[in-house]
Amino acid sequence: MRRASTRVVLTCLLLCTLAAAQKKIKVIADQDSAGPQGTNFLSLLMLLRSPQIDLLGITTVSGDQWMEPATVFALWSLEEAGRPDVPVIKGAEMPLINTPREQELREALYGSYVGWHGSFNPDAPKPKQTWPPPGGYPKLKPRPGRAADFIADTIRANPGEVVLYCAGPLTNIALAIRMDPEIVPLTKSIYIMGGSSAGGPELNWWWDPEAAAIVLRAPWKEIVVTPFEAGGQVWSSEQLMGRAVQAGGPLASHLKKMYLDFQPPKGTSLWSMMWDELTVASILDPSVIKKSEAMYLDVDIDHGPKYGHTVIWKQPDDVPQFFLPYSGPDAPDREKWLSHLTPPPQLHPASVQMEVDVKKFEDIFVRVMGQ
Repeated sequence: MRRASTRVVLTCLLLCTLAAAQKKIKVIADQDSAGPQGTNFLSLLMLLRSPQIDLLGITTVSGDQWMEPATVFALWSLEEAGRPDVPVIKGAEMPLINTPREQELREALYGSYVGWHGSFNPDAPKPKQTWPPPGGYPKLKPRPGRAADFIADTIRANPGEVVLYCAGPLTNIALAIRMDPEIVPLTKSIYIMGGSSAGGPELNWWWDPEAAAIVLRAPWKEIVVTPFEAGGQVWSSEQLMGRAVQAGGPLASHLKKMYLDFQPPKGTSLWSMMWDELTVASILDPSVIKKSEAMYLDVDIDHGPKYGHTVIWKQPDDVPQFFLPYSGPDAPDREKWLSHLTPPPQLHPASVQMEVDVKKFEDIFVRVMGQ
């Protein structure tokens, strides 16, 4: 009788373990994985260390750094997090259409409107140049193949389960859509760090506007956007990193070395907005976002002064109310106004994060980094 009871208990434990594993969030991380410090690298560490996440792979893209050094730091993140099982696949080095030369000519005409150009910075290294992370180059190597193929194949192998986490220019995602558009309805949701809730420029969309437009116009089941302004509500700091170090865990020595003991080069700072980390936190716990707004987002792809700027359309509450009927003696004809309440047909609603619970975000960051 006792043996039978033991078997029942063991069976229940096994089933509970399997159920817990099945509840993990399957994620593909597509990112300009710049390092060794900063929002790109810290967000990768969060994904790699969170027990809630089943990280299926990391695909690299140019943005804050060129794709080749970004791949080096993505591989290094696996070693630092103790996760050599996660594949890293190289993605696009250049935007679909935009080029550094075109950007120079555009700014000669219209002036510079983005202070940070990422790998288009005038003093950026050459695209193929890499440099070793602290301690030397990682021993791990990228998996052969192309990021767009990996994204499409992985979504098809896990229909309705994959969350796309996109925290860099959207070139790889756009290429995957163009090669295999049927992956869009097979994706559970897409979380995008990029764009502006105020309609201005932001690096990830500005760097490859055509890719961003392709992705935003695709009919995803769920689009969640962490815009530039939301990331501006949470900042890394010595105090926050100190909390994460005190929490212990495998990353404590990494954080201490890279943030508390490190002296940044002159003209630079260790502390910045935590855009990508906020996107990860909102995947782990959506309640970290206190307020979101439904918007229809697009990107200006006219090669003029606002090329790459976010374009926003919001659903009006109702037809406009006028102080006086300036255009004629009659009251407004509501039926004739109804077409103006309809969103542009090529766009889809996105949940745009507007207000962050800063304390909850910091607690999530400390907990995950301390695990």
